[in-house]
Amino acid sequence: MQGREGALERLQGFCQVIEESVEIANKDLERLILARELMNRVANKCRSNSKLPELVNLFLSRPLVTVPLGAKVLKVTPKGVDLMLVQLGVPCRES
Repeated sequence: MQGREGALERLQGFCQVIEESVEIANKDLERLILARELMNRVANKCRSNSKLPELVNLFLSRPLVTVPLGAKVLKVTPKGVDLMLVQLGVPCRES
């Protein structure tokens, strides 16, 4: 009997961990959706040839985006990325 009770406790513990993980993932997803909506509001006001929407997509597709990486992927200068970040409301980095 003790083996079955132990298995039930382990299964309940496992289910609790899964439930907590899902809650954390949902909160992260909600933050990403909100960030995308806010950045897209700014990007939608730009010219049709602007790289700003691409920068927004880059931010949302990777866990870490640096200015040099953004410049390389978007084929713009680092200063261009800095200017786009200012448009999005991100403080400019120190040169």
